[in-house]
Amino acid sequence: MSAAGRLLIALSTCLILACAPAAAPQPTPTTAPAPTTVAATGYAPTPLNPPVKVTVGLLASTTDSGIFVGQAHGYFEQEGIQLDLQHFQTLVDMVAPVSSGQLDVAAGALAAGLYNAAARNIGVRIVADKGQDPSHDWDFSALVLRKSLVDSGQVKDYADLKGLKLVTSGRGNSPEVSLATALKKGGLTLQDINYSQMGFPDMVTALATGAIDGGILIEPFISRVVSEGSGVRWKGNVDIMGGNQQVAVIVYSAQFAGKQDVAQRWMNAYIRGVRDYNDAFGPKRKGYADVVKILAQNTTVTDPKVYDQMVPAGLDPDGKLDMQSMQADLTYYRESGQVKDQIDLATLVDTSFQTAAVKALGPYSP
Repeated sequence: MSAAGRLLIALSTCLILACAPAAAPQPTPTTAPAPTTVAATGYAPTPLNPPVKVTVGLLASTTDSGIFVGQAHGYFEQEGIQLDLQHFQTLVDMVAPVSSGQLDVAAGALAAGLYNAAARNIGVRIVADKGQDPSHDWDFSALVLRKSLVDSGQVKDYADLKGLKLVTSGRGNSPEVSLATALKKGGLTLQDINYSQMGFPDMVTALATGAIDGGILIEPFISRVVSEGSGVRWKGNVDIMGGNQQVAVIVYSAQFAGKQDVAQRWMNAYIRGVRDYNDAFGPKRKGYADVVKILAQNTTVTDPKVYDQMVPAGLDPDGKLDMQSMQADLTYYRESGQVKDQIDLATLVDTSFQTAAVKALGPYSP
């Protein structure tokens, strides 16, 4: 071939390469397609380099779905965040390590103990939702009674709860608020029943043996009791509370909240995971099998079939907190003497990260 011919081929090759689109960076492998938020808003973060480790305390419950789904789908990794997940029994158990900065993030149920700790100016901030009962479709908490009490007609209304042996998972928590509210509808108080506490798994056994008459249960224990025929889902939390109840929250340590960029990135990834959860358990069941697989691998509900039976926990797709519900529960804790100090929720709640995440991701479209 002549020199001119070789030159012509080289020039053609250069033109082809120049006109071809640049190779797109390969996304982090995930277990599901990229979320709709990216397609809708063009949100595509540049990850921190080097990555930053964020230590998170959680319960491994289904209300932690935003964290587990966000991790499995690579959202935290896309932000340059490496999650260090540590398991606890309650949010109150996380108060000391999150106040000292040993935990960056704490995820658990609201309780009087958190408000009492906040009164000591420990600097923690409630920053987003992690579980609520916004409607019957997401009402994962309920007052369950022994089936024989309902079938016999012994319990027809709230006033009929008088004298029964009823339980909650602890004192000074949202299930206690629910039970006290149910009793109040019948003109009763906790002093009018045989009231005690036990863990949710123990409630299942106690209902079957008749050791208790009922209690405030959550899923998947409600579905299990109902399927076994030992209990009846008598009143859902939405019915008892007359609306939503803020059950669980995301808490930032003061030190972590001060790391504005990292804290915001964590929230963005979390909200993306929460939205995938809402897609999966919403009417269209988008990505349902994938999300159920993730939850079965990471939460205490390990059987994928159980998710078909249970009412899912409500997770606000924007991470919004129900401040009215939180104030109502706090009022109960003060009136019952479980919180002594005056607590101003405005000094404890910081919605700036959640609000900024929604602005970055755009509105949620189911």
